[in-house]
Amino acid sequence: MDSSSSSSSSSISPASLAAAAGESVMVVMDRNRGKSSLDALDWAFKYIVGPNDTVVVLGVLPEIGKKAAPSCLPFNVGIGTSGIWMKLEFSGPGEMTPSELQEEIGRKKREYQKFLQPYYHNCKKREVNLDIRLAAGYESKKIAVEEAQKLDPRWIVLDGYLKKDKEYIHRNVDCHVALLKAKGVATLIPSKITGPECKEWQTVCRKIDDQALTADEFVNEPHSPKQTPPMPSSYPLSWRTGFPRAFSLVEIEEMTDGFSDVALKEQHRIIYKGVFEEFRVVVMCFPADDQAVSLLRIVSRVRHTNILNLVGYCCIGNSIFLLCDRPKASLELCLLCEKSAANLSWNARWGIALQIGEGIRYLHEEFVDGSIVNLSICSANVALTNGSSAMLCIYDTTAKQLKLEDDGPRELKSVKCENIDTNEQLRADIKDYGILLLELISGQSRRVFTKDGQCLVDWALPLLEKNLLSSLLDPRLTEPSEPEVAHMARAALACLKTDSSHNLTISKVLAIMRGNQ
Repeated sequence: MDSSSSSSSSSISPASLAAAAGESVMVVMDRNRGKSSLDALDWAFKYIVGPNDTVVVLGVLPEIGKKAAPSCLPFNVGIGTSGIWMKLEFSGPGEMTPSELQEEIGRKKREYQKFLQPYYHNCKKREVNLDIRLAAGYESKKIAVEEAQKLDPRWIVLDGYLKKDKEYIHRNVDCHVALLKAKGVATLIPSKITGPECKEWQTVCRKIDDQALTADEFVNEPHSPKQTPPMPSSYPLSWRTGFPRAFSLVEIEEMTDGFSDVALKEQHRIIYKGVFEEFRVVVMCFPADDQAVSLLRIVSRVRHTNILNLVGYCCIGNSIFLLCDRPKASLELCLLCEKSAANLSWNARWGIALQIGEGIRYLHEEFVDGSIVNLSICSANVALTNGSSAMLCIYDTTAKQLKLEDDGPRELKSVKCENIDTNEQLRADIKDYGILLLELISGQSRRVFTKDGQCLVDWALPLLEKNLLSSLLDPRLTEPSEPEVAHMARAALACLKTDSSHNLTISKVLAIMRGNQ
């Protein structure tokens, strides 16, 4: 790229915009974040960009002109065939002199040009057009929407710094949106116009599925929280292309054989066993009240390998049906069965604890729209698949979302929890996780445990405090306890002793579990 080219050569004409319409992919990233901001661009090239596509890279410089009441002043600054478009916002000439402004523009232009040079050459080899733009200003989301409305891209890929703005951007554009969560991992939101039935959407999802099945990191770590089944035959239905999706009542009746196979009946929930195509599923029926609606809104957006993800739903009349994959068994049933418990080694139990902990961390700390809490964490709500892979079941109306942003999406307002102590809600889940660790160590179920009139915590906590670990161990395991068991015990004690004066997070608990603290 030639930085000496004139500004007129880099301007984007209406004709070129029209040519790019429907064939472009837009990547929005924070230019000030260094090389980590390129993860969004790498993800786009891996999953979305094809030959003859135009990739529009919009680098936002939020620190330039970040004033209380900005006004806009556009500049075109050329860097040859790729072009840089700069939009500067500032409150008035008293804030930045013209010479200072031009100097800052020039410096950022040179940095950006060097930053993206490797992609320019790669695009030429792949017959992909690269259109690079800079936008400096305060309202990043509005800049992104303004450019998207001009370009009409198939996809917008957002750097993680735009997570608070993703719903605003999605509401104001007609394309699919991907928000990068971590390197190689993105949250996908289908276009509100075409929906998930769109061929482009399904093609990208299928490509992601294929990558997940063959990625080395999913095969080499037997207890990795990111593990996915190595063979397509065991791949969960909830992770296949086209799911979760809406089902009709007729489909629900067919897969449950007319609601004939009732697995569990509770006051506010009925659980049926069913079969959809060749897959075993569980169908949960809730009254269509506000709690069930909020639960549906939460679980429909949750995607993690250690959470029992949603396969589909059906909202009809006074009922809401939620579908998920049917696991092999619950952890509680395995602990209550002598043979199954004896086959659940210490290493396997430690792996289960780590996997569930990673699922909780995703819900507490990594979910883009705010923490999800009150997860009813116990062995009865831990599902085991083949190979003792563990998933947390959160299909309980106690689950709720703590909205951390005041300008959240309108459709989630009913999920927002008013007048609650966020730390108190998080601590409740941490304590429940500590009790789950006690269940794994002792082999007991918290729901059915009775000893001298004590509950599991009252019996086990004094032993933990006195470091009498041998008195806690499940006697059905004859193998010597491994160091990981001591880590589990230390983590359980930390969880159960936490109170309002301690800032214990699930990440810190997992560090204890791994022996790092």
